[in-house]
Amino acid sequence: MGVRGVLVYCHCGHHIALSADRWPDEMRLSDIEPRFVYQSCGSRGADVRPGFSRGDSRLAILARNKADHLSQI
Repeated sequence: MGVRGVLVYCHCGHHIALSADRWPDEMRLSDIEPRFVYQSCGSRGADVRPGFSRGDSRLAILARNKADHLSQI
């Protein structure tokens, strides 16, 4: 993907920062957007944006815990 992380925004307002390492560099963000399902609200699809800054590592730990509610199909 060319970026180290992505920011995933659910349509219900929840968001999470994820590592982009799971996708190949040639994958476009628009190709993965429809694959997300937020389990808490059942919303399909998400807005995915590049995460250029990793920021505070404590927030990454919180995001990892929230990732349990987000799945990709």
